Amino acid sequence: MEASSGEQRRRDRLEAAFVDAERQAQMTAVRVILPALLVVAAWVTWENGFPEVLFYYAFIAAFGLLLTGPMLFWRIRRVPHWERYLRFSLGVALYTVLSLTPNPLAHVEVRSAAMFLRWQNELYLFLFLAGSVFTYSPRVVLMTGVSAAFCWTLAALWVLQMPGVFSGVPLEKLATMSLQEQRWALMDPNRVFVNGVVRVDLTLLLTAVTLAAFVRRSRQIVAREAEVERQRSNLSRYFSPNMVDELAESDLPLASTRRQDVAVLFTDIVGFTAMSARAEPELVIETLRQFHQRVEAAVFARGGTLEKYIGDAVMATFGTPRPGTEDATNALRCVRALLDTLDELNRERGRRGFEPIRAGIGVHYGAVVLGDIGGEHRLEFAVVGDTVNVASRLERLTRDLDAAVVVSGELVEAALREGADLAALLPELREAPSRAVRGREQPVRLWIQPRDLPLARAQRG
Repeated sequence: MEASSGEQRRRDRLEAAFVDAERQAQMTAVRVILPALLVVAAWVTWENGFPEVLFYYAFIAAFGLLLTGPMLFWRIRRVPHWERYLRFSLGVALYTVLSLTPNPLAHVEVRSAAMFLRWQNELYLFLFLAGSVFTYSPRVVLMTGVSAAFCWTLAALWVLQMPGVFSGVPLEKLATMSLQEQRWALMDPNRVFVNGVVRVDLTLLLTAVTLAAFVRRSRQIVAREAEVERQRSNLSRYFSPNMVDELAESDLPLASTRRQDVAVLFTDIVGFTAMSARAEPELVIETLRQFHQRVEAAVFARGGTLEKYIGDAVMATFGTPRPGTEDATNALRCVRALLDTLDELNRERGRRGFEPIRAGIGVHYGAVVLGDIGGEHRLEFAVVGDTVNVASRLERLTRDLDAAVVVSGELVEAALREGADLAALLPELREAPSRAVRGREQPVRLWIQPRDLPLARAQRG
């Protein structure tokens, strides 16, 4: 039931988007067609004298009212759903009357109404069909086509009922006529070409069906794209933007299993377990959200991938799923951003009377194994290997060394190879003696930033 209501809400939002697009199209039509109607008014004024021109003025005013009517509804309340059907049907009917009705104010009378059916005025009915497309409604398009065919047929039947009007000449009678008589019979101004009327009706209906199918297909494409965008938005809540792009653009698993060099970053809140034990639950969750939001923003802004949350800890990588030219440098940029954003957060917390957050950051660079792991129904992109373990150990070393940041010599060397300005990125970072870490036979060369430097900035702020 909940899934059904969610689907209905999505359909409602999509329909509202189409209604808004129709409104924008209508406003554009008003800006374009109203000046065109003024040009037509100027033309008929020049082409017809007074009072004949008043007949055309009345129709021009009626078309203008049909065009601007929806805007009046918008100012008062929402436009009724049936208004679109009525507007185009009235427009078609009004034009049919205009094209087949003699001007009662004209000095010269056209004696044969059948002549009006020969002037190809029906071609302008296709403009109404074209305009109905901008309602983005297949039903309105079909209704407009049916209305146009119906009005033109009704007009032809009306003309056929007039005295002296006929629909054709019997073949046996044509056979007895001379060539000249046949010509006059075929071109008689009182003759209605029924086949021509039928062709017009069929063309109008077929065009309406074609345009309705096009509108329906367009709506399906828009709906599909909207659904894809919704899915991408949902994915972005769980994956990094670069991972979402990779998932969205491939029908295959994210990547083949491979080995490549990446920068791995771990960070967590120092003393979070003790803090969570003595603080209110709401404050604990608020602190986690504040910390995770800032880490996420810093990682994503530097092209990183947020691999996972582990309680208060966060693991991020730079160079996944595809390696870049500044992966190590971007990791250091992320460290700089984390220090700055935590300083800002601690100033906010200080103003609210909360204790500052102390975070440890460890970063290492080296080879990892990448690939999809999991079962048939759920896959996870995994980054595993010694580099991940060392980065985690470096983050843990921040406690022993009383440091805010501990990075490996391999990361610094990789950043320097990429052309990074280490003094500009992290001016307080200093080389420290190598140190053994658990699970690693050889000592790891270290660079550290002491704990009191960022904390002192927070306290001064």
